[in-house]
Amino acid sequence: MYLDNEGSPYNLGGCTLSMQLRKGYYPAPLVASYNVYISSNASGATMPEGIIGGLSGSATGGTIYVSIGATYTSQLAAGSTPKYDIQVIGPNNNSVTTLLRGSIEVLNEVTRL
Repeated sequence: MYLDNEGSPYNLGGCTLSMQLRKGYYPAPLVASYNVYISSNASGATMPEGIIGGLSGSATGGTIYVSIGATYTSQLAAGSTPKYDIQVIGPNNNSVTTLLRGSIEVLNEVTRL
């Protein structure tokens, strides 16, 4: 949950969420890129599904869901640590705030059916 400076859930209504996943820090090759506009009446966020994945968020709950689909993760080698960040672009494109950034650890498959 994304909180504002007063500790309340951030109102994402009218904002755009943007995420990029790269094989390393920029200008490393881009693996996945997601962008989603959150309408002011988006009451709830749901986990994106499918082989592509995506971003989703709620207007007033400050909730953001991320799913990186198999279409993109299949491009990553086990043992690699690709980098990502998630940004909120304010209404009217008046501000850009990086909410989260880090690395993803790619592991070998464990279960095989």
